[in-house]
Amino acid sequence: MLSFHDWLILTLTCLAGAASPGPSVILLIRSVTSAGVLAGLIFGISHGVGIFIYAGLVSLGLASLLVLMPAVFVTVQIAGVLFLLWIGLSMMREGVSGHASLWDQKTVSGQLWRHGRDGFLIAFLNPKVAVFFTAVFSQFLAPDQPLGMRVQMTATAWAVDSLWYMLLAVVFGIPWVLNGFRQHAPRLHLIMGGGLMLLAVIIGAALIVDFLG
Repeated sequence: MLSFHDWLILTLTCLAGAASPGPSVILLIRSVTSAGVLAGLIFGISHGVGIFIYAGLVSLGLASLLVLMPAVFVTVQIAGVLFLLWIGLSMMREGVSGHASLWDQKTVSGQLWRHGRDGFLIAFLNPKVAVFFTAVFSQFLAPDQPLGMRVQMTATAWAVDSLWYMLLAVVFGIPWVLNGFRQHAPRLHLIMGGGLMLLAVIIGAALIVDFLG
């Protein structure tokens, strides 16, 4: 097993990665704003599952398959770009319609799976997460590393990511914070949706440049 010192370094590094602002936070805000804290918690748990998959692949030494099969890597990236475009467009539509902050308690339970889906896909459709964990885990892994240590590292990455987004869901769900989000939801959805679409365009352009290069 990792020493406490090494485990603490790994935990703080994973926390720094999870806390980096990005599209995941935008989608979390959308989930909490539209369906409450429970939707945000489900988002966080599902996001952690996506992280768990990549962290597990890296710890088992299988992440290199993504590099050895560039077509798979690029395909997942393209799917991620399309997902960002779709989410961004839907958020902008909500902003334009002015109904982004509506919350119908009767329909929330039937829509919670969508927030889980969004949490998982925003993590899983970003194969560069595997690159991040490859860089982090390489500081601790060795060819003869026992399985228990690999499980510990994977579990740490999963727990840190899930707990971080669940914590954010609770914070964003504080009544005065949530009311503020909902009061300005249409405008926020326009801004955040536009940001996601811009990010998708930038990532897509980079993929095209890499392909042509």
